[in-house]
Amino acid sequence: MKKRNEIPDCKVTLIGDSGVGKSSIIGRYVTGIFMENDTSTAGANFTQKTFEKDGKKVRLNIWDTAGQEKYRALGQNFYKDSYIICIVYDVTSKQSFKDIKEIWYPDVQKYGEKYHIISIVGNKCDKYDVEEVTEEDAQSYAEEIKAKFFLVSALNGNGIDRMFQTLAEEFLDPDFKENIKSERELMNSFELKKDHFKKKKHHNKCC
Repeated sequence: MKKRNEIPDCKVTLIGDSGVGKSSIIGRYVTGIFMENDTSTAGANFTQKTFEKDGKKVRLNIWDTAGQEKYRALGQNFYKDSYIICIVYDVTSKQSFKDIKEIWYPDVQKYGEKYHIISIVGNKCDKYDVEEVTEEDAQSYAEEIKAKFFLVSALNGNGIDRMFQTLAEEFLDPDFKENIKSERELMNSFELKKDHFKKKKHHNKCC
């Protein structure tokens, strides 16, 4: 049982193609500065930041996953217990947005939790003069899959804090937390029944 003053944890996973700026988005949010990353994430990196508003707190456990094809199967493991998933694309790369539709979102549907908060995040919006993905197209797709939509820039910080604040507030919403609680209770009940069946089957075996 959690103590009354214990801060709840929320797993946040950023996914998307290599080079879209996932590491830079996290770096900007956690440190407040832009950290250009010339090397691709290998596997996954982890960091934390506590969000607080109106006396409510949540510890965001933020996972930065690799986007290279050879790591994608590994990334599927991070969907478990991840109640906030940010699917990031680069506004100057039509391919990175296409891969959201063909790779990343289908993976979330297949491996993600039943109740989760999905957001489509367009990074590098400071490069609007060379964009290949319009805000209208991305917004339309987000609405189609019932996801939130954010345009951000890790370079200048635009939209980063607002994005994490919006997602954290939704996680703290009592209705969402009740959905999570009900899902966990259902899964625990299923596991208990499965274990009981296995033990009973083993006990009834003829020696």
